[in-house]
Amino acid sequence: MSLQRQFVRGLCLSAVALALAGCAAPSNAPTPSPLPVVKNTANVAVQWRASAGSESEFLRFLPANLGDLMVVAGAPDRLTAYKLDRGTVQWQVRLEKPVAGGVGAGNGVVAVGTLKGMVYVFDANGKPLWNSQATSEIVAPPAIANDVVLVRTGDGKISALSIADGSVKWQFSRQLPTLTLRNYAPLTVADGVVYAGLPAGHLAALSAEDGRVLWDNVVAQPKGATEVERVADVVSAPLISGGSVCAAAYQGRVGCFDRRSGSTVWSREASSYSGVAVDGNKVFLTDDQGHVRAFEHETGRSVWDQDKLAARIVSAPSILGGYVAVADYQGYVHLLNEDDGSFVAQIATDGSRIAAAPQTFSDHLILQSQKGDVYSVGIK
Repeated sequence: MSLQRQFVRGLCLSAVALALAGCAAPSNAPTPSPLPVVKNTANVAVQWRASAGSESEFLRFLPANLGDLMVVAGAPDRLTAYKLDRGTVQWQVRLEKPVAGGVGAGNGVVAVGTLKGMVYVFDANGKPLWNSQATSEIVAPPAIANDVVLVRTGDGKISALSIADGSVKWQFSRQLPTLTLRNYAPLTVADGVVYAGLPAGHLAALSAEDGRVLWDNVVAQPKGATEVERVADVVSAPLISGGSVCAAAYQGRVGCFDRRSGSTVWSREASSYSGVAVDGNKVFLTDDQGHVRAFEHETGRSVWDQDKLAARIVSAPSILGGYVAVADYQGYVHLLNEDDGSFVAQIATDGSRIAAAPQTFSDHLILQSQKGDVYSVGIK
């Protein structure tokens, strides 16, 4: 329980939550595993590096891809577009408001939110289009679906704003439990459906057109004697793979669900605040102990469990060139063999934590450190 309490501290959402003992860092938190000694057998390297802003200890900035651009938010108020292939700056704007959560991009627009709940939308050249006031802080990246910008706010609401002028087209809300985790996870959009991880272990599919709930399934049931033990939120991005959507819950389970009906294909005991990745016939998970695990996509059978990164506060996995990529609290990027979980490469960055999941765009793995540096890692 000590490791879980350590992670809950940085993820708690409300003032009530922060007052609970479970949100304090314990004195007996486990010692991180030593850095694994890795012989690099995969030919990977940092392709470019840039500074997107100043250091930010508690925010997680996710970049977004728009054509040949990589758009990145950085503390305190920057939004910068880089050429994806070489890292040169194409444009930059200053919002004069503290940005949070990262960037959403699509349909020719870029969207970013702030801690004060403002949504700013720009065109592909950085020209401001509109801004709109949301109902609460925005710590997750916006998502773009057809003609709407989707925003998740700290009060549990998901709002669809017109991509043309920012007017509210629909809202979805769910009552929050007494204690919940700060939800940094982006919404996942596919084929006119919005997939959202929710508090109390729920995964929901909403119509992007009008916000109707198409289905709502439970990834994990809250259980335990205390409020902290009963936290079972889905706080990582759902991942689409074929006819299924896969997700994981903190202090709960990992599983895959039918995209049309929401029925459970399989689920297994696991606890994750980081999330999953899918590649071919495997689902990869970083659990809250820092283990990276692999499951068969169709059945959920455990394939391997890499425990050499235990307690290193490991990011969600991503896929780069057939390898599983994760990053840790010291800024190291680790590449694992998909078949057996063995280490194939290790890359150092600036020494600060890579808090958000590495993002793969084309053949680029994009990472953003807490010091504000952005890295593109690729296979030579």
